[in-house]
Amino acid sequence: MDNHQQSHRLTDPPPDPTKHVHPVPTYTSLANQNFHGHHHKYSHDDYCQRIICCSCAFVFFYIFLFLLTFVAIFSILNPKVPKYNASSITINSLHVNPSNAIVSADFTLFIEAYNPNKRIGIRYRNASRVTALFRGNRLCSGEIPQFLQPGNNVTLIRIGMKGETEVDPDDRALLLEGIAGPPSGEGLKLHVLVRVPVSIQLDNEVTIWRFRVDTYYTLMLNSIAPRQPINIEKSEQFFKVDFMEWL
Repeated sequence: MDNHQQSHRLTDPPPDPTKHVHPVPTYTSLANQNFHGHHHKYSHDDYCQRIICCSCAFVFFYIFLFLLTFVAIFSILNPKVPKYNASSITINSLHVNPSNAIVSADFTLFIEAYNPNKRIGIRYRNASRVTALFRGNRLCSGEIPQFLQPGNNVTLIRIGMKGETEVDPDDRALLLEGIAGPPSGEGLKLHVLVRVPVSIQLDNEVTIWRFRVDTYYTLMLNSIAPRQPINIEKSEQFFKVDFMEWL
């Protein structure tokens, strides 16, 4: 027994305390770890952020390009606002029925259109409307013919208007007074609403802008007697632009 223990000590000597023993590392298997969900979430968020950044960059680039183009066109063409003046009006017929309040009217309005731009043409499109009103009553209406007004041009637009309407007794009396001729120093107020869609064309060929122009005239007339010379003693106008579509 002693010999056996002694032999065991000889084969298994005690460890040297001066010798450093490295610990054996332990490994944990990642096979059972679930990292798929976290990785998928990170990739999805990153993809969304990239899409948002690219979209914002595209929008800002488009706005910048549009503003740059607009400034370039504005600087090169130097566009100016056209002018429209109601030059004269002719009362072809104005009949007030004595037995009822029906009024039939036939007017011809002349508008002087001035386009001061050199390379910009104005095309007057269809679906225009011109209406003559007296104290809120629509007497007659017509439309502006379609045509292209070139640059640096003055065009006299002839607008025929016809219509029939019913007015109240007070307005009927005023119309009869206007036909006979208002008292000296007094004018007869007539309103004219012009609504026309137009397109702006570069060098009369390329359309660069489309919108609608609404012009509201207030005309002070010395008379509305049919087939008689009529003077426009005073003319006021107000207009606005309704933007409908680009390019």
